Amino acid sequence: MSKFYEEISKLKDVLRRGWILRGLGENRVESDAEHTYSMCLLAMEIMSKRNLKLDQLKVYKLILCHELGEIDVGDITPVDGVSKAEKMVKESKCIERISKVANMPEIIELAREYEERQTEESKFVKIIDKLDCVLQAKLYAYKYDRQDIYQEFYSNAYDLIKDYIEFIE
Repeated sequence: MSKFYEEISKLKDVLRRGWILRGLGENRVESDAEHTYSMCLLAMEIMSKRNLKLDQLKVYKLILCHELGEIDVGDITPVDGVSKAEKMVKESKCIERISKVANMPEIIELAREYEERQTEESKFVKIIDKLDCVLQAKLYAYKYDRQDIYQEFYSNAYDLIKDYIEFIE
């Protein structure tokens, strides 16, 4: 079996801590792999409907790599007491390790591009990341009668996603 595949398969077991911290842990919550999958399809929908002039392959690659650092460190949230700098160091080490396992230096470049947000594609992917979280919060709000979760995620992400509100309604 491919060592790279073994590594990336671990994303299926990394549960999104934001949902667990809000009391949804006793329910079935999404994994990083599921989040990544829905981000790809959401990006595809938006790029198509908006006819965005982005490098679509780059967008998909950025999405596919944006959570890889969590394979070793888990889904660190702002309330976990880990500074952004420390989180970056930990996730970067994981990405470097996986890049070596796969002999794919591009993974490091993609992770860096996503974090630096200097390209239109990386800025778009950050929006998609937040938009996906808001949409998932909305689904959980309906499923578990937790409007508070939706309102929190919507409010926190609004400034970044405000130009894409029609995809939420």
